[in-house]
Amino acid sequence: MEWLFERMIELGAWFAFVLGVIFAGGALWNLLWWAIGLFGGEADLTFAEKMAFQQGLLITAAQAAIGFIFSAMALGVLACIDRYVFDVPEDQ
Repeated sequence: MEWLFERMIELGAWFAFVLGVIFAGGALWNLLWWAIGLFGGEADLTFAEKMAFQQGLLITAAQAAIGFIFSAMALGVLACIDRYVFDVPEDQ
């Protein structure tokens, strides 16, 4: 049973890592389109429409960055659990 619990912790850590990569990519993608829209973009949009769209991209990028931070924290917690519960030497 201990073996299964350790594998589940490792699986959770891998899942948190993959989610972190996805969230980081999403944040960078939205920031890229925010920068492109800021310095270029559609000519037929009014200034208010353009800024509303830019604000939406920036909010989405911030949400993805927060998701990246939380997944990195989850990865750290799971790594600590794996290290201090399962990898402690037997003589301690």
